[in-house]
Amino acid sequence: MELSVREALAQITTVRDMVRAFQDEDHCRRLLEAMMWPKGGVCPASGYHRSIALTGREKGKRARPGLYQCSSGTCRFQFTVTTRRPLHGTKLPLWVWLSGLWLMLQSDEGISSIRLAEALGVSRPTAWRMGHALRLMVRREQALDGVVEIDRVYLGGKPRREMKYSPPGRGRKDQPKTLKTPALVAVQRPPDVSVGSPSGEVRAAVIEDLSESEADRVLTDVFDPAARLMSDEWKTFVSLGSAFASHDTVHHKAREYARGPVHINSAEGLNDRIRRTVSGVFHHISPHHADLYFNEIGFRWSQRVVTSQAQRRTRKGRPVTKILWARIPPALHLPAVFRSVVGREMRRTKAGGIDLVSKVAVFG
Repeated sequence: MELSVREALAQITTVRDMVRAFQDEDHCRRLLEAMMWPKGGVCPASGYHRSIALTGREKGKRARPGLYQCSSGTCRFQFTVTTRRPLHGTKLPLWVWLSGLWLMLQSDEGISSIRLAEALGVSRPTAWRMGHALRLMVRREQALDGVVEIDRVYLGGKPRREMKYSPPGRGRKDQPKTLKTPALVAVQRPPDVSVGSPSGEVRAAVIEDLSESEADRVLTDVFDPAARLMSDEWKTFVSLGSAFASHDTVHHKAREYARGPVHINSAEGLNDRIRRTVSGVFHHISPHHADLYFNEIGFRWSQRVVTSQAQRRTRKGRPVTKILWARIPPALHLPAVFRSVVGREMRRTKAGGIDLVSKVAVFG
């Protein structure tokens, strides 16, 4: 079943293919079930892997199509493929969701809710919620191991000048040097660079300030203690590096950007991708929802495979080996998006925001 699903998704390469593949609602439901349940239905209440399909309305019964009942004698919970997931309680057809997710994954830097609403014919709040549903589904919880590069990035722009405005950090010790929101990013280097190998995972999170305690809170949740750390000479990274297996630094102030395998070029590349995505697509993101946007950007970053290695020369004539990457087709991202999302439920609040009922997947 998994092979047939992959073959069907591999044929979706253009917008016309996408429209043709997602035009039938029953086909979309069966495709979603095959992507979420490659080995059969899983009860979202108990995690039981056996269930029975209830007779649908096409047979004259009251049950809606796609309704299942858990076969566990102590559960008997009735569920569908969207129960207790980010699509829980949705009133939109499944073809709208699948088409919207394909459009969001098709672009290297995403698509704004305004353009998504125009493409699908839905309202802007609906398109905004669809974007956050994708960002919730692609969140990863596993700790990074191996060689991991870390760096910091700032979100936001210059504040609007007003009367009695004083630049931050100029002549006042009680003011911060910047009003931008800081964030920490971590990029895992791929353990294997042979042809067909996937790239490493990415993590990023907003921090309240640049203190050592705040950085330690993020790094403890993101890193495996056996990881090998790569960073610049920032004193917070130097202080926290002793908690890991090893820690190497490059000194940017001394114009040292690489020392053999010691560098943070991948992390700085991710920082550049974050800046281009925010400024070019979304223009502004709220610090409250920035972690969700980081999920989307990091997921796209990791959906690449090695195609080959090429010999290049630097500006100074030094020979280097450059890894060439190829992006996985966006339709093949969908199985990875819909896996492991049981327990990640999202609801709209009365104020128009997003309420995450559960942030951790309880069943695999």
